Amino acid sequence: MRFISCLLFSTSAATAFQTPQINNKQLLQSIQQTTASVTAAASILTIASSPANAVSGGGLDYANLDITGQDFSNNSKTYKGKDFTQVIAKGTNFSGSNLQGCRFYKAFLVNTNFEGADLRGAALEDTSMDGANLKNAIASGTYFSASLLDVATAENADFTDASIPPKTLARFCDREDVKGTNPVTGNDTRDTLFCP
Repeated sequence: MRFISCLLFSTSAATAFQTPQINNKQLLQSIQQTTASVTAAASILTIASSPANAVSGGGLDYANLDITGQDFSNNSKTYKGKDFTQVIAKGTNFSGSNLQGCRFYKAFLVNTNFEGADLRGAALEDTSMDGANLKNAIASGTYFSASLLDVATAENADFTDASIPPKTLARFCDREDVKGTNPVTGNDTRDTLFCP
């Protein structure tokens, strides 16, 4: 009797834990859904792990290049929004160029000529600007760091709404070359900096 009870229990337990029957159509749908999920996950991982190239201007442009002594001075050509991150631009001529929104982050701009250039909204943080020429430049909304103190001249430059560290600005206003009126905007250099 005990043997029959065990046999009945084993049979009922096996029936209760049986795997449900799946037909071929259901199996195919399940595989397709799993494949679609894996493909979507792989796409997300690929996008998330790819490096971001668009800084400004839609790509690397001139970033990390040595453009020493080259001539970028051309009133008819625009370099608007281009990326000049970490360029070596010693003695490079950007006079009269449209450099709106350009990124010069950590660039080597020693003796670089920006005379009369349109630098509105450009990023010039953490640059080396020893001897750079900002005469007659329009630097409205431009981002500067302490290296602004190293420029050769800023006469007639327009710094309206420029971002300059407060300690740097105080020392910059003490310079003799921080004077004049911008020939394009008509704004007084000292007024645009709120110099006393």
